[in-house]
Amino acid sequence: MTNLPLEWALLLLPVAYLVGWFMSKRKNKKARRQLRFSNDYFQGLNYLLNDEQDKALDVFLKLVEIDWETIDTSLALGAIFRRKGEIDKSIKLHQNLLARPSLPVEYKSRVLLELGRDYLLAGWLDRAEGLFNEVLKDEVYSQEALEHLMAIYQQEQEWQNAINVARRFKKDGKQDFRPVIAQFYCELSEQAHAHGDSKEAEALATQALSADENCVRASIILGNIALERGRYKKAIRFYQQVEYQDADLFPLVIDKLKVCYGNQSNLKSLITYLKNVQRNHPLISLLPALTDLINEVYEKDAALAYLSENMLQQPSLDGMKKVLDLKAPSDDCPESYLPDVVNQMLLQKPDYICKHCGYSANTLYWLCPSCQTWSGMKPRHHI
Repeated sequence: MTNLPLEWALLLLPVAYLVGWFMSKRKNKKARRQLRFSNDYFQGLNYLLNDEQDKALDVFLKLVEIDWETIDTSLALGAIFRRKGEIDKSIKLHQNLLARPSLPVEYKSRVLLELGRDYLLAGWLDRAEGLFNEVLKDEVYSQEALEHLMAIYQQEQEWQNAINVARRFKKDGKQDFRPVIAQFYCELSEQAHAHGDSKEAEALATQALSADENCVRASIILGNIALERGRYKKAIRFYQQVEYQDADLFPLVIDKLKVCYGNQSNLKSLITYLKNVQRNHPLISLLPALTDLINEVYEKDAALAYLSENMLQQPSLDGMKKVLDLKAPSDDCPESYLPDVVNQMLLQKPDYICKHCGYSANTLYWLCPSCQTWSGMKPRHHI
């Protein structure tokens, strides 16, 4: 290696000194900046621990401008505000993040999604809908946006929009949305029927069955329309489908079947049919309905004989009530209060219960008011 001339070596000495001095100063400045960043970060956490959220919000918003890697902390802070019901603070945080020109593109959809959740919780459904539709362009967050959009359309009863969203879910194939789509068609069908358009109601209920062949609600709607038109055989076919779609819900159509068979003077056939259903599905109780029918067609003795035969095999409060009704004691008898006691016990037991969350009511809701699950409520067996 060729040695540098002495004059060149002397000239390079101050340059090397200056470079070293500059690098040392830059390193110290970076270290001071990192130290200040760490101090601010822990100060923000300290504010959170001391329940001083306003101060924590200011700190983390400043930090995120310095280093966008801290955005996870800021979004977590927004989630804390939302859980505590401080929606205004959560909205302020997310709007502040979105307003920054330096917001990295990869974070935009995530912040939009969080702000949409804020608006949804605040009841600003139109604003939330707009944001979730914007997030749909991002495949990473599109599924979450679709879920929120479906919740909005359900809440606003915009059933056609809900169907469109559910169909987008269906294309993904991760979840079976056919039963939900069928329920949306049923909602539209009932709206059409309420406005006197039975033809449109029938068409929409048929679409519901096309979406989900096991939709009990659609079968009942179509049976009701046929019954209104006096087409009893057609109505019976729809009502009888319920046995195979969801036997738990079969008790819902017994009264309708009685009307259909009664108008054809054929209640004996209905008794035979219901006995077959009871044998095929022993867990559902048709005892009260069958007892009433037998009493109507074959008189009291036959009804009591049927009850005595079945009560030992399938004891229930409903059955006991029928026994007491048929064998009504005289008013001066000590047991005369028993029918009222059993009736009060039955009234204390709700008729329907959600199999998902346990919500109970005396009215059947196709959409559970508690957990928002479709077709989750079933008749409760009185034992």
